[in-house]
Amino acid sequence: MSATHATPTPSSPTQRPATCDERVLLLEETDFKWLMAGQGWWIDTTRLHNDPVYALHLLDLVEASPLPALRDCATLLRAQMLACH
Repeated sequence: MSATHATPTPSSPTQRPATCDERVLLLEETDFKWLMAGQGWWIDTTRLHNDPVYALHLLDLVEASPLPALRDCATLLRAQMLACH
């Protein structure tokens, strides 16, 4: 009689805790800035980096956007910001 060994399956990306990757954060911020500019919203990137209330306010505003790309970008940016701060 042979023993059965269970092979662990890798966890899905949603199960892994978010890790901070400054390069990914920079890319998400850049995408967010340009998507917002396309809607006529100027983003103060210095303030975005240094004022969490400002950053969260912008991300909250975008949740009501009719543009799925902008909403998705904001969701990814929020996750990266939380992982890095």
